Amino acid sequence: MHIRTRLDGLLDELDNVALLRIYDLAMVYQVSGQQKRRTPEKVQTESDRLGRYLRAQEALSEVKGELSDLILAMREDRI
Repeated sequence: MHIRTRLDGLLDELDNVALLRIYDLAMVYQVSGQQKRRTPEKVQTESDRLGRYLRAQEALSEVKGELSDLILAMREDRI
């Protein structure tokens, strides 16, 4: 028996909540598979990491006080 035939039979017996969970899981697998095909793995060098660190440090240089407090305050209006 093919897996699709067996899966169709199982899906017919599930409620809507379970079907939504399975759908979400399938979408995650589909998206992760597409990303792997699109972007080949790149080896990160020490200078790449340092460059990203320095750019982040420069971008955050204007932030005064605790960054975590600022992030929480910015998220409150979206939650």
